[in-house]
Parts: sequence; structure tokens; C-alpha cells
Amino acid sequence: MTAESTATQSAVRVRLLGDGTHASDVRSLLSSDERISLLPVSEEDGTPAGADAGADCLVCTTVDAVPTEGSDATPIVVVPSNPNDDSVSTAYRAGATDVLAPTETLSAQIAWLSGVGELDAEDGTSTTLVDAADAFGDAACVLDRRWHVGAATDAFAELVGDRPSDDPASDGDGTAPDSSSPDAAAHLWSDYPAVRAVRESCWETVLSGETTTFEETLADGRRVSGQVVPLRDGVVLRFRDVTEETETRDSLDRYERILETIDDGIYILDENFLITEVNDAVTQMTGYDREELIGSHSTMLADESVIVEASALIQEILMGERSDGRLDVDLETADGGTLPVETRFSALSFGDGSHGMVGVIRDIRDRKRYEETLTSLNRSAHELFESQTKPDVGETVLNTATEILELESVVVYLYDEDAGALRPVAWEGEGTPARIGPGDGALWRCFAEHESIALGTVETTLDEWDELAPADAPEASNGESVVIPLGEHGVLATVSSGEDSPRGQSTLTHLLAANAEAALDRVARSVELERRRGELSQRNEELTSLNRFNELLREVNRVLVESDSREAIEKAVCEQLVDGPSIAFAWVGTYDRVSESVVPRAWAGAERGYLDCLTGDPEAFEVEPSVQTIRNDETTIVDNAGQRIQEYQWRRDALDRGFVSVASFPLTYGEFSYGALTVYATEPNAFDERTRLMFEELGVTTANAINGAEAKESLHTESLIELDIRITSPNAPLLRISQAFGGQIELEGTVPQPSGSSLLYLTVQGSDTDIESLSSLTVVERVRKVVERDSETLVEVQLAAEALPSRLADLGAVVRTLTSTPDALDVVVELAPGSDVREFVELLQEQYPGTELSAKRTRERSIETQQSFRAGLREALTDRQFEALRTAYFSGYFAWPRERTASNLAESLGVAQPTFARHLRVAERKLLDNLLSDERQNRR
Repeated sequence: MTAESTATQSAVRVRLLGDGTHASDVRSLLSSDERISLLPVSEEDGTPAGADAGADCLVCTTVDAVPTEGSDATPIVVVPSNPNDDSVSTAYRAGATDVLAPTETLSAQIAWLSGVGELDAEDGTSTTLVDAADAFGDAACVLDRRWHVGAATDAFAELVGDRPSDDPASDGDGTAPDSSSPDAAAHLWSDYPAVRAVRESCWETVLSGETTTFEETLADGRRVSGQVVPLRDGVVLRFRDVTEETETRDSLDRYERILETIDDGIYILDENFLITEVNDAVTQMTGYDREELIGSHSTMLADESVIVEASALIQEILMGERSDGRLDVDLETADGGTLPVETRFSALSFGDGSHGMVGVIRDIRDRKRYEETLTSLNRSAHELFESQTKPDVGETVLNTATEILELESVVVYLYDEDAGALRPVAWEGEGTPARIGPGDGALWRCFAEHESIALGTVETTLDEWDELAPADAPEASNGESVVIPLGEHGVLATVSSGEDSPRGQSTLTHLLAANAEAALDRVARSVELERRRGELSQRNEELTSLNRFNELLREVNRVLVESDSREAIEKAVCEQLVDGPSIAFAWVGTYDRVSESVVPRAWAGAERGYLDCLTGDPEAFEVEPSVQTIRNDETTIVDNAGQRIQEYQWRRDALDRGFVSVASFPLTYGEFSYGALTVYATEPNAFDERTRLMFEELGVTTANAINGAEAKESLHTESLIELDIRITSPNAPLLRISQAFGGQIELEGTVPQPSGSSLLYLTVQGSDTDIESLSSLTVVERVRKVVERDSETLVEVQLAAEALPSRLADLGAVVRTLTSTPDALDVVVELAPGSDVREFVELLQEQYPGTELSAKRTRERSIETQQSFRAGLREALTDRQFEALRTAYFSGYFAWPRERTASNLAESLGVAQPTFARHLRVAERKLLDNLLSDERQNRR
């Protein structure tokens, strides 16, 4: 019976309890239905005493409006404004018969709840349904119009559980009332909250009058399915627990969805290899419809040999020898082609005891392509490592990137250390790439920071790649537009649209870059190794040449020691040099001041008229190395005379005689030049830095030897050159000292100091000598009065700079006398015979401008023998003085430390100690006078 059929001729009397806006809305909703008659309420408190008096139903708009006392025969309906689980539970605990929503069915629901309260005992339908449910073990119960449970199966009690102890129908001590009384019937929604999920299905049956099936999840999580059958005064609720079935069904649904959505193909074969099931992926791979495949033999898709191999693997699986099988197969497709796939499979048991197989098919075209690409990369790696230069590596990388990796735009940049920029060496694409310098976009940043950078996919011409920027985000790049550093050598840059690119394109590009970097490292190491080998070979050659030159120089030095004249030294040096490696010609020349030209003095080797050319045409040879060296007193080297032969005659003459490289070295001793030593080699670049230093040292050694030979020669010559020289230059310290004293001074002696300064002993004419007058001269460091005589004073002067006597000695002169007045300084010097007087005076004038040669003469040297010196000394000493000197000498008095004292010697001689000391001092004075008298007398 439906809720509509319960309406009688008289309307349902309803008393509405509650106030407020929501109560007004509910009142309006009920008053609009003729089946409802709203009863008035007391105006005093809004709730009449005995609220259910005369009412068929109480409608409360809030839980608080539910009366605490009332008749069980009158249903109480709570109509909250916003029903939820908490408010519904609270309403049932407060005694509500039902909790309904304020909808258009509210009046019909109230009318049904207000109908007959007891089930018709004569209604056999309910008994029949309950018995049938009990026979099948289903949970079932009969519910009256108040939702009280009538007859029920045992399975119902097991499903819904025991009645809660805090149920409103329980006794005060918490025990349930006697179930045999009518009041003891449980209220389904109040006493068993877990089954409230089927409440809507019950109302659907009541309102429609038709049986309703349902499947719901109870509050405790169990899944139930069943039906609600309408009765005249209630319903029969039948349901069963389908939790496990639902889970199994859901699992199967998920499994089926997975099988249909995965890219891999799934298939099942029976024991005869007939296809029994496939998913959509198999049909997409093969091009066959499912109907064509199901029931067909697997040879439709695979070769018979594959079936045999798979059968053997299935047997091994059934025997427990393996867990699954794997095969790579070329699948035959509907269009007559083949598809490379990998299948993994295992045995499958069927319900009839037979065994088949279930397997997965995976398209491995990308994998095959990837493997082939890796193989090609491996071959290209061999080519890379066979490259001999960095540009060759760049070309191989480009070919691999475009032909194997199928990249669209590629540029290989190598770093140019001299330019400080990345230089393109190989490229493919539209345009010509420019150099990449500091700050030029992502490419320079990649190289400078040594970090790969993903680029945006915007296509640009190669000449705009210096402006390429990193992708805004990793996902904004397709993984194939990237710039990768090649170590310290450069970068590999690629820009690609990403269409139809092979699997793992980015990984393959990075692998190519890694191979390229390794190949560039190998080339760099090879170049460095070759460079070191070249350096080692060159060094060995240099050392060999150096050893030969060392041996040559040792031989030259030996000859220099044995030679006793300048002519012999010059000739010996030339002869020894041409015996050395690669030296074809050597000669010594000097500058003739009379003819103002270079004059050869000695030569050896294949001269072949070269010196005649030099002396015959001085103007054409004015830049010849020997002329340059003699003029500038500096080393001159020409590594290759074959260059610029159109400009210089001397180079053509040298090449005609096989002279390829030339070196000329000055022969200088102190301030004196003895010309130049010039050597000619038959090969270019014969005079490296070490050889140059060795020849320069040879030049100094030769000049020293010449100077020594001339000095030695002068000692055996009885004549000397004597010069009178006047100096008026203010640069002369002695002239300034004379001006400071205001009188004449004479040089008594000079003692050079280790610091380069001079200690002078000067005799100042006049008895009134003010030595403090020298303190204002910066050249004077210290002055001390030694002794005063009748009309002269001996002073000791320490100079801060070199004095004239030291300079004259450096020039090879011996000072005989030196006198200075405030106006000029006159000095008499001696030179060895054969000395260049003009050069001597010019060198002196360079330091002391105003120097003049007053006179030049030749005089005989007075030679004193050792015997005559001893005889003269013996005549000057008395017997006592000679005795004291000999005794002191032979007894160790002059040793350091002294072996005997003056007192010991005086006692040995039988004289007083002061007497011995006086004899000894006088003897020492006479000895020194005899030894140094020549120097002193010459200066007086």
C-alpha cells in the first residue's frame, strides 16, 4: 500500500512544534496539502499540555522541540533545517519516529507514518517473504509504519547485531525489555544505526508502492544488497552481505580497466595455443579485430618456430625449472608486415585441469631503434678516437648528430684561447653561426659554468644562436634543444622540434657529447705529447750542440792560455771555432779610426772572398752584423740571411758562400774594445739563447786574454808611453776638494774600498788647513787630519764615488803624479806601448768633459832586479836595524797570532824593549820606503 492510498476522508491532524523562520516554512509546506490538518498550539508557551492530544502526528522543526512525554501511538517526525548524521542520531535518541527533509514528499510521508500502527496479522505476504529469505539464509524483517521490527530471520539478527544497551527502549538498568510485548519491538533506525543506509530505499518503496532493489554500504563499511517489498501497513526488508562479492567484482573491474588501458598487449592461450582472450592493445598492434583473433591459432601471429620454443619454455615452467618465459618475436600484422615485440609469459591453470599460458606483448620498436642508435654511436666513438685534430672531432660529432641522432640544427664550438671565445668548427642548419664570446647567451654560460642548459624550442637561424636563452622551465624544453659542455674544449649545441625523434634522444645526445669530450681530451693529450716530444728532441739536439760547443770553448780557452800575443789569440780563436759544428767561417775585426772602417785582423774557414766584399764596399755592408757590433758594442744575430736578400747586398754575398745564419759578438774588456768576433753557420737559427750566451762569454774571455797578453807584453818592454793630462771638469772630486781648500793638493796614495769608493791620502799646501770645509761636499763621506808638517798637512779623505785614480787604472793607466789647483787638475800617467792613446783620451772625456792631452812622450822603463833591491835595502839599514828585522821575521814576531813578543826578542838580543822597538820600526820604515819609493817619488 502506498503512502497515497493511506489518506482517508478526514485529513491527518498534525501538531507543529517549533518556532522561527524554519518552522514557518514547514507550516507553509504542510498547510498547502489538503491531506494535512494543522492543529493550533497554545499562545502562552507555544506547546500545549499533552502536545499529542488530539493529534495524529507531531512534527518538530528542531530536536529540542521533541516532547519529553507523549504517547507511543503518536508518531514524532523531526524536520530539521539542515539534517546531517549528528542531528539525525540526536533526533532518534530523543524519541523521533523518523527524521524527514522539508521536501514536497513530506506530507505523504507524514500521512503514511500516521496510518494504521500495527501489521495486519492476516497479511500472509510478510510471512511468506520472511520464510523464503530464511530458507536462503538472507537477512529479512518486517517493518510497520513506525519502522518497528516485526518478524525477522536469524540472519537478520546476525547481520545487524545486538540491540544497543543505551537504546531508549531499554529498561532503566540498561537491559532490553521483554521482546514478547508489543512495546518491546525495536525501532530499526534508532536501535540499529548501521542500517540507516537502506532507509532511503524503504521510503522509495513506500512512496512508489513498488518493490525496490538496492546495494548500499552500511555505516560499519559492510556492503549489502537486497530489496524492499511493500505491504499494506509496512514493508519487508530483505538483504544480504555482499562485501566480499563486491570487493571481488571491483577488483575484477579494476583489472579489466587496467588491461584495456595499458599500452602492452595481454593474451591468453589454451593448451593447444588457441587464442582465448586478448585486450585492445593486441588488436591495435596486429591490426586484427578481436573476433578474428579469438579462437584462432597463435601461428596467425607468430612463426611456428616461435610456438615450439614457447611450448618448451611452458614445460619448463610447469616442471618448476623457471618462473616465466621471455621471447623476442617478430609479430605478423594484418597488413602483411611485422612488428618487433617482446613477450613475457607464464603458465595458466584452467578450471577443467588443463593448462594454457597468459602473456604480455610489448612493442620494442623504440628499444630496437635505441639499440641500433647505441651501436652506431659506438662505431662513431671509434671514429672519434681515431681523429687527429680537434676540427676532425667536430666534423665527426656533427655527422653523428645529424645522421644517427637525426638532430635538425647542430653546431660544434671549440674554445679559442687566443681570442677568448667559442669558435664554430662544424655545423648543420640554416645560416652561419657566429663566434660566442663572454656574455653571449646560454651557450657561453654553459661553457663558463660547465653545466648543460636546456634551451627553448623556438626555432632560429644559426647566426642568431649567440642570443639563445635557457628554457623558462624544464618542462618548457623538449629535451632535445640543449647545449652541453665539452670539457675545457667547447660546447655542443642542438636545437630540434622533437618530432619523430628516437627514444632517449636527450640521453643519446649527452652520450655523444661525453664521447666527443673524451676524444678531444685524447687529441689534446696527443698534441701535448707530440709537443713535449718535439721539445725533448729539440732539447736533446740543443744539448748535443751545447756539448760540442762546450768542448770547443774548452779547447779555445786552452789555446788562449797558451797564446802570448794578441795576434796569436785572435788567430787561435778563429781556427778553433771553424773546427766546431756547423761553423763555416770566423774572423776578428776591429775599427780603424784613421780610415773609419772595419779592418780584419784574423780569420779562418771558408772565407771565399767575403772579407774583400766587406772592405771593398763599406756602404753596402754598413748593416752587416760585424759592422753593427763594432759600432754599437752589442751582440748582433741574424737567424736567416736568406730573408730580405733584395734589400741587402751583404745577405746575397753571404748566401753565395753558404753562410745562412750570422752572429757577431763584441770583444770588450772594461771600457776597451778589441773589435768583434763574427761567426757564420751553414744552417738557419744556429745561435739559440744558450749558444749566444756561450759566445758572449767567449768574447769576454778573449778580450781578457788580449788585455792580459798586452799587459804581459808591456812588462817586457823597456819603453812606456807617458801622457800629461789636464782636467777642468767639475765632475772630478779632487778638483772640488782643491776648490774647497782654496789651494793646491797632491795625491800621496789611493786605497780602493770593497764598496767601490776610494780612500785618498792628500797633501794640502799651507799651514792653515781647515778640514771642516770639506763637510759641505756630498762626494766626501769622511775626512781626517793625519799629520801636520812645516807648510803642509796630510789628510785622509773617504769618497762616496769613484775617484780619478781608480778610473785611470780601469783604463789601463798608471798614475805617476797628480796635482790639483782650484782651476785645474794635472795628472801624469803611463800607458803600455801600443796603447790607443786617442781611444784612451776619448773614454776619459766621456766621464770628465774638458779633458785635454797636454803632452805625449816615450820614455825608458827603469828595471830593478831582485838582487839590486836587496843590496839597496841592506845599505839603508844599520847592523842593529837589520838584526832586529831578521830576528823578528825568523822568530815569528810577524805571524798571527804572534809567536813571540817584543819583550822576548829584546831579551834574546840583550837590549831593552824600547830600544828593540825603535830599531824594528825604523827598519820597517826603510823597507817600505825602498818598496814604494818609486810610486811616491814619481808623485813628488
